[in-house]
Amino acid sequence: MEFILNPNVAYVLLALAFLITIFALVAPGTGVLEILSLASLILVGYTVANMAVNTWAIVLLLVGVILVILSLKRTGKWYFLAVSIAAFIMGMLFVYRSDDGHFLGVDPALAVVVSATMGAFVWIVGRNTSAAYKLAPVRNPDRVIGMTGRAGTDILNDGSVYVDGENWSATSDSKITKGSVVVVKERSGLVLKVSLPEAEKTKKK
Repeated sequence: MEFILNPNVAYVLLALAFLITIFALVAPGTGVLEILSLASLILVGYTVANMAVNTWAIVLLLVGVILVILSLKRTGKWYFLAVSIAAFIMGMLFVYRSDDGHFLGVDPALAVVVSATMGAFVWIVGRNTSAAYKLAPVRNPDRVIGMTGRAGTDILNDGSVYVDGENWSATSDSKITKGSVVVVKERSGLVLKVSLPEAEKTKKK
């Protein structure tokens, strides 16, 4: 475990930990990201407890992470995301102090590469995630209400209809024979309540 107490190693670990954490919070899934996030944050906690750190940088880092998440889930504004990423990267950059007490404890070249990579990655994925949140649902199941279809079976208490290219379970207040044209009146889950068109009802009378 001692090797991660090197400022450069700890810095890379910190970058990976918070990157995983951000996307685990934004896009929760199977739990793999959450487990990796927890494990990496535990290691980060170990480094913070055993190394010289800048408290203000830790605060800035946490604020940046929160702002990035809010930006992705709520605002979606590019400038808010940019400021959030800048705060996140600046905080991360100055968390660890060098052995001689300098604010910047990591190798400058490593800092530039990691910061640029993380900033670009969070920006690209963040913009795509934000755009995805704004998308309207591709399919609205209530779209079938008012549409006409055809009875696939006799329908009364139950049956099936073919509407808008799909088969649905159906129910009706009056008997409808197989093959009849029907109109969708209501939807309850995957069951449609249907009736004969008014013209058909008139004919029957």
